[in-house]
Amino acid sequence: MKILLIGGTGLIGQEVHTLLQEKSITCFAPTREELDLESPETIDACLQKYEPDLVISNAGYHNPASAENEPSRCFRINRDAMAHLAQSCNDRNIIMFYISTYRVFDGEKKDPYTEKDIPNPTGVLATSRWQAEQQISERCPRHIILRFSWIISQRRTNLLKYLLDQISEERDVAVVSDQQGCPTPADDAARVIVAIVQQLDCGAETWGTYHYAGAEPVSENRFAEVVIAEASQYHPLKIRKLHMNKLNDRNGIQAPANATLACRKILSTFGVHNKSWRSPLARMIKSYYEDI
Repeated sequence: MKILLIGGTGLIGQEVHTLLQEKSITCFAPTREELDLESPETIDACLQKYEPDLVISNAGYHNPASAENEPSRCFRINRDAMAHLAQSCNDRNIIMFYISTYRVFDGEKKDPYTEKDIPNPTGVLATSRWQAEQQISERCPRHIILRFSWIISQRRTNLLKYLLDQISEERDVAVVSDQQGCPTPADDAARVIVAIVQQLDCGAETWGTYHYAGAEPVSENRFAEVVIAEASQYHPLKIRKLHMNKLNDRNGIQAPANATLACRKILSTFGVHNKSWRSPLARMIKSYYEDI
């Protein structure tokens, strides 16, 4: 199987690229200059050049606050480009694998979201992601849409990196107590993606939408407490306390209060078990302090 990875430098994309190489699976990861989601002709050019059997799309517009200020560009990248990619994949008999997000839900539900729950996004970014899913489903029947909860890593922009930066430099950190999610290490997300890809390569045709999230839901403030306890083993922290706020106290577009996802469908279909985030968290924090 030959794979075209769009967004190979992203948080999940880097881990996917590395894992595919380790497993000797042919993977092409074009640069942003070679494949520009705002230029549909570059999408077609890459599909023609690399002739992949499967496309993994991890790229897109990811900043919720900026999306509110430039909605046209956000929809052009997240919805319109994915619609074009899905149609092009279908025309060439290529499988499309789209990495999506818990943000398609409004977060009002108390229990973990399942694939049967109808998305109700709030804000430009979340709406563009949901509409991208709809375009893919309509245009490319041979597709996998995989939604993740909180992706964490010691690199780039995410909750864990934010907390580590804050507690290493500041005395106090503001967190919310009414937001809950399932921390999901980026390399664990890559493990799941590649496991599904390998089953598709063996002939599986279980198309559709799936959820994956790390085991053990946790609130943002409780997650911060665990991070601080672990980080204190590697660095003399200045932080004295956490400032407890409510989600509505934050300015701008907020993430859904409930980011927990049920993982029963992916287990029953692909045999993928969700793993705990605690052991990987310790490893990522150690790596963070080794790099500074």
